[in-house]
Amino acid sequence: MNDGGFMALSPLNSGIIIYTGNVYDSGYFVGVSHSSDGGVTWEHDTIGLGSRGWAVAFDGVDTNRVYVGGDSAYSYPCLLISTDLGATWTMSRTGLSGTVNVLMTIPGDGQLVYAGTNSGLFISTDAGASWEPTSLTRSVRTLICDPGNEEKIFAGTYGYGVYASTDGGMTWGQMNDGLTCNKVLSLALRAGTENTIYAGTEGGSVFKTTLAAGVSSPSSLVPRPSSLVVSPNPCRELATIRVNSSLVSPQSSLSIYDASGRLVRMLQVHATSILVRTSDLEPGAYFIRLKSGHETHTSRLVILH
Repeated sequence: MNDGGFMALSPLNSGIIIYTGNVYDSGYFVGVSHSSDGGVTWEHDTIGLGSRGWAVAFDGVDTNRVYVGGDSAYSYPCLLISTDLGATWTMSRTGLSGTVNVLMTIPGDGQLVYAGTNSGLFISTDAGASWEPTSLTRSVRTLICDPGNEEKIFAGTYGYGVYASTDGGMTWGQMNDGLTCNKVLSLALRAGTENTIYAGTEGGSVFKTTLAAGVSSPSSLVPRPSSLVVSPNPCRELATIRVNSSLVSPQSSLSIYDASGRLVRMLQVHATSILVRTSDLEPGAYFIRLKSGHETHTSRLVILH
């Protein structure tokens, strides 16, 4: 007996397709099939881990690397990673919470992965090895990214409508004007002079909204204040990191990682404003993680030549 079905096409080779669902035989198992010839022929495998698969995504730079998300024993998160197009799998869910409903990667980035779960949105900057929560804590069912600007992300939630972020998922605000059903199950974006976003809902038909060129989101989008702000961003030689005063303590630490997940800088947080020299770092995208007690906050920094 099969249950559900979720499919992804490789962003690097449209002939490579992977499909995941559930197989029930006195218990649930993850079923995975893949095709390397555009769907003409398929290879199938059943992953006997007592888990169910609800989401699948290809890596942004390696077609052989695939992520499958779901749940184990109906409550614990399941995040499976394959580096050989489904021949073998390993479990990696450190930091995740809730059933994984949707996964999203960014073409050209081999380390950044987004996971939407019943507990909110989580981000991995080390290719799924570990995960950090974001400020979006609603049940996330669907994710899309603006292909013209990877910092603009839209999340469909179950019961709370659509959320939008203009900083790669660090801060979020609702954009629900005209949306009469807030149980959003799917999102799609049509890029152009005016980006159009479509939202498929549970029992409320399909809605759309148009974002004019240069506009991040409709006027209803009011992002939440961030506890970790970086400016200027992008920067060249110096960056200032501003931390909410409630997070400053002798035990607080701030870590900077490069795009591969390598730690490049570790700082203590003794003040609300921290000056960081970046001229000795290679140009590119970096991720900043602030740990204060049981709280973790993340942000992104781009360094130019």
